[in-house]
Amino acid sequence: MRFILTLSLAVVVGCATAREIIALRQVEFRFDRIAGARVAGIPLGRIRSYSDLTPIDLGRLGVAMASRDVPLDLTVHLEGRNPETNKVTARLVSMDWSYLVDDREAVSGHLPDALTFPPGEPRDVPLLVTFNLMDMFGERRRDLIDVALALAGQRTSTHRVVLRIEPTVETRFGHVRYPTPITIDLSRAPSR
Repeated sequence: MRFILTLSLAVVVGCATAREIIALRQVEFRFDRIAGARVAGIPLGRIRSYSDLTPIDLGRLGVAMASRDVPLDLTVHLEGRNPETNKVTARLVSMDWSYLVDDREAVSGHLPDALTFPPGEPRDVPLLVTFNLMDMFGERRRDLIDVALALAGQRTSTHRVVLRIEPTVETRFGHVRYPTPITIDLSRAPSR
């Protein structure tokens, strides 16, 4: 009798855990926007090409390149949405991410905060991206600006930019990682 009760409890708890995993798998992630993009402190919102740089911008970029430290800072905003038809709130406890340019990993990171996704409510998922462009993309100013614009979501570039995310959900039995990464092609995402 005790065995049957234990088995029944395991089945009930297992079903609840399966529902939680399915709830996270049903959360849809899509690209929303890129905000606050700056290269070497230069805001990229007004820059569409190298020729848009002012003499002050070029000086700032030159100093950064001479010190071999050309930081690119931006925030990629994803929208996560748990469908209304889903009756379970999905709880995302972590998310590893990689930012790729032309199939080369430029930078990777980790979402620091847990998020919940109640059914039917969109949630902002901000990913802070910071790295030194010199480490990966060389010493030509035009090339650095072209890559920075691609990473900042400008559609003027021929570079392919991809964000790969790997969510982890909390269950009653511990953390369960998504079985396959989600790939979002930011090169094809609509401009905002």
